[in-house]
Amino acid sequence: MIIWFDTVTAKEPLLFNALALELEKEGHETLFTCRDYDYIVSLFDLLQRDVEVFGKHGGSSLYGKLMAGNKRIELLANYINNLDAKPDYHISFSSPESTRVAFGLGIPTITINDSPHAKAVGKLTVPLSKYLVYSSSIPKENWLVLGALEEQLQPYDGIDEVAWLLNFEPNPEVLSQLSLTVEDHFIVARPEESSASYMLELGIGGLTYLDLILEEIFKEYEGKVVMFPRYETQKEALVKKFGDKLIIPPKAVDTLSLYYYSDLCITGGATMAREAAAIGTPSISYYPQPLDVLEYISSIGIPLYNEYTVDQAIERAKILINNTAEKSSIRQKTKLILQELESPIEKIVNLL
Repeated sequence: MIIWFDTVTAKEPLLFNALALELEKEGHETLFTCRDYDYIVSLFDLLQRDVEVFGKHGGSSLYGKLMAGNKRIELLANYINNLDAKPDYHISFSSPESTRVAFGLGIPTITINDSPHAKAVGKLTVPLSKYLVYSSSIPKENWLVLGALEEQLQPYDGIDEVAWLLNFEPNPEVLSQLSLTVEDHFIVARPEESSASYMLELGIGGLTYLDLILEEIFKEYEGKVVMFPRYETQKEALVKKFGDKLIIPPKAVDTLSLYYYSDLCITGGATMAREAAAIGTPSISYYPQPLDVLEYISSIGIPLYNEYTVDQAIERAKILINNTAEKSSIRQKTKLILQELESPIEKIVNLL
């Protein structure tokens, strides 16, 4: 079979690469497409995997999202339609454009999703999918209201990160790339997805709240912050305020190893906090509402802290950066927890 993967966020290259490696072992052919956004393209370079790039992010306006999506549908449709052999399956993490193309060209879709709060992309992808693969920590009712049917639902008892973290071993080489050493103290940070439709629905705008959090952290933290801004405007604002206290990688790096050697990970989203916590590094998500998977991860003992306000995030961050003595035991405990969780890979391989 030929499996087509489309990636639209920086989380997906790691997940889909891990899945593709398993499928390729079984003799399947894979192909990858993505959009030009964030660190996605350089992540594929880091993974040494070929990818075709089509389209870009539409920005914060609804009109911009609509027009960028329409253009990307056209580009993807032309590419897939002109292939020598049509893909047998399409897999994405709720990519509206590629899911529409797959549906239009008669290619069945497996959608992976852990974010029912992103209602717009859910409504545009879930109803068009043959299967929806998701963590069982998310109530099925959250998918039914987005248009899912019972026969589409394919829950698994774990989290996505198991797919690429179960056999993780840190590599200190990433530190030298950023002029750091294993003795240095630093935090990994990422602003919120301020232009996402689900953030706009919450009435949350602006560049980022991360500057307010870092401002307080730096009052008692002498280390640096390795920053992964989502947009150029966020980068400019944060650099202007904090200058050389920030290290901003110009392209994708081995973030998994970076988490391992850091004191803390803090993000306004979910992915980095989840990854870092699953490695055993204390992590904070300051997303302003409870998210099912984040709550689940925290409840089973993985060191992820969900703080819904700026003040709560600041208070938690100060506690964590002043309490790093138990890092080794936390890592070991987390590794044991991760080994008990199911990976989405097995579920998808069985569906194919």
